[in-house]
Amino acid sequence: MSKNWQYRDLIEGEWKLTVLPDVWSGELWQEVLTVIGQQVRHRHPQTVRLERRERDESAPLFLKIFHPPSGIDAVKDFCRSSKAFRFLRQSVALAAAGFWVPTTVAAGEERTRRRLKRAFVLTAAVPGEPAPEFLRNRYSDGWSGLGLAEKRLALESLGREIRCLHDAGFVHGDLVPTNIVIATEPGGGCRFYLMDNDRTRRYPLWLAHSLWKRNLVQLNRIPLPGITLQDRMRFFRAYSGRPDWSGAGRRLLTWLERKTRQRRWECDAVDATGSFRRLMSFNRETAGNVRGERERV
Repeated sequence: MSKNWQYRDLIEGEWKLTVLPDVWSGELWQEVLTVIGQQVRHRHPQTVRLERRERDESAPLFLKIFHPPSGIDAVKDFCRSSKAFRFLRQSVALAAAGFWVPTTVAAGEERTRRRLKRAFVLTAAVPGEPAPEFLRNRYSDGWSGLGLAEKRLALESLGREIRCLHDAGFVHGDLVPTNIVIATEPGGGCRFYLMDNDRTRRYPLWLAHSLWKRNLVQLNRIPLPGITLQDRMRFFRAYSGRPDWSGAGRRLLTWLERKTRQRRWECDAVDATGSFRRLMSFNRETAGNVRGERERV
């Protein structure tokens, strides 16, 4: 999959914009400005859904707002692009490499004498549901969910997709399950959209290899409805591309289990000793306590 997005650069006062001209308009710009102005400054980005209609159908857009950085980040942003433009650059690179990402309608940053004030990214909605919601809607309340064969194929497809991502040199900045949106294909199978790409980077392969493991921990750390330990092993087998476990594969699995236990204890305050199968089993009563914040491994 690749997209040939043709962007245009604009200047609006202190705002520098990069937009898709077929979608962007003066009316949309005024709506974006109004919503940005209504937000209270926060250390984390805020996302607002903009309801729009296109040919009598709902065509929502999502506005992600980056507030002024502080501390060392404010100093760094004198000499680098904003997170909004880094998001746009990585989304274009991912799409060109054949991965599914939301269409970025516009990105913008507001600066005064090179000092970054605010920034935003505007993306189109994608079909599908975030992975935890996708699974919860199919495995909660006694519903049998995906058939066993379908689930196996989906897990293997996701494993190969992440392997391709890493083989292309990309390391996702926050590859938690909520940042993978799953859409079912009309003919069967699943499509996986990579979300929140402002921290995604593309590295030389010799360097990226040491960073891939972070993504594996991010994906593995959260218990999910309908996902068993065998399912996690099936994903890893597809990711590794090996029909059986080599010495390197076993060592990576041992490391991944140890790191997952550590993150469950640090992030979720759960007892990470004992059975790993029990530790990673989904429990609806405690699922709300699992935090999906950005990982630092």
